[in-house]
Amino acid sequence: MKKLFKLSMVLLVALSLVACKQNEETSTNVTTGESSNIIGFVGPLEGEYSVYGNSVLNGAKLYLEEYNKANGTNYVLKTYDSKGDNSQAVSAYHKLVEEDKAVAIFGGVTSGESIAIASASQSYNTPVISASATAVDFTKAGKNIFRGAFTDPFQAKVLAEFTFDTLKAKKVAIIYDTGSDYAKGVTEVFSKVYTEKGGNIALSEGYNSGDVDFTSQLTKIKAENVDVLLVPNYYKDVALILSQAKNLNLDVQIIGGDGWDGVLSVASDVSILENAIFVNHYAPDNQKVVDWLEKYKTTYGIDGNSFSILAYDTMGILLEALAKSPNKNNEEIINNLAQTSYDGILGHVEFDENGDPVKDLGFIVIKNGVYTTYSK
Repeated sequence: MKKLFKLSMVLLVALSLVACKQNEETSTNVTTGESSNIIGFVGPLEGEYSVYGNSVLNGAKLYLEEYNKANGTNYVLKTYDSKGDNSQAVSAYHKLVEEDKAVAIFGGVTSGESIAIASASQSYNTPVISASATAVDFTKAGKNIFRGAFTDPFQAKVLAEFTFDTLKAKKVAIIYDTGSDYAKGVTEVFSKVYTEKGGNIALSEGYNSGDVDFTSQLTKIKAENVDVLLVPNYYKDVALILSQAKNLNLDVQIIGGDGWDGVLSVASDVSILENAIFVNHYAPDNQKVVDWLEKYKTTYGIDGNSFSILAYDTMGILLEALAKSPNKNNEEIINNLAQTSYDGILGHVEFDENGDPVKDLGFIVIKNGVYTTYSK
């Protein structure tokens, strides 16, 4: 009996040591950032913004699965649904670092929830990278914050210059969602840059998030006889606004930002989008992009968009930084992210001192229900 007891104790000790070793290999201490195979994802998978969240998740998963297969690694993407709510996003962040022991956070998706996560991450200095957050305040939170998408101010500046210099528009109207960080950010910078160049913002009409009737704002805009209408909103609203603009016979050049990507998928009549122009992260006729979109559709049975491609490349950036971080501690990962020099589907990417990407953007014009590269 004594021998049996001693043998049992030896086995228990051995099993405990194995368990401890396994725990060391698969979990992260929230203060030291020890080795982990878990990457945390936070984004809207249900609700109004779910189309963006699922696009980002699919793109990230696709790269992660390919990377694991090619490199013999076992990284896991632990996902939490924020439902587009900032408080739920922060709650998910805390679960990921405190309970799931995630080595880094891939998220959020929308600018508002991403800013909330960035702020919450400062106490732990968690490496955070978002594929799609564009609001300038996101990376201002700290040196641990990075993004794959160009910023709202950057795209707004380029849009303003394009409107004045290329479209030769002297008079512009704007209709935007006053409850959207994205829409407000683009509107503010566009207006500043465009007026500084000598342009005239004839009217800037706001509406509340969730509104579906824009007749009043569009009627006022029509009366101003502007050259260009800026619609810096996400694509569901864009489709509604352009449909109602057509019903009012509002004949004007309409432009927008990267939030438009995917608008063809929700427009009941694609003719409402004819000749509309928006800035985006890629040229739709780039062969690398074309091939990738085919692969995405084969994998998921749906069309990819800028959110999914950005997520694919951004996950590549994160995994490259993790590969260069043998100890997987926070400072090591953050330093390697800051030194990024990455070539992906969307071209070459580096980060500036703020954690914002240095890269090119493209202008897209919709012709006959197809995204094409804009040319004069």
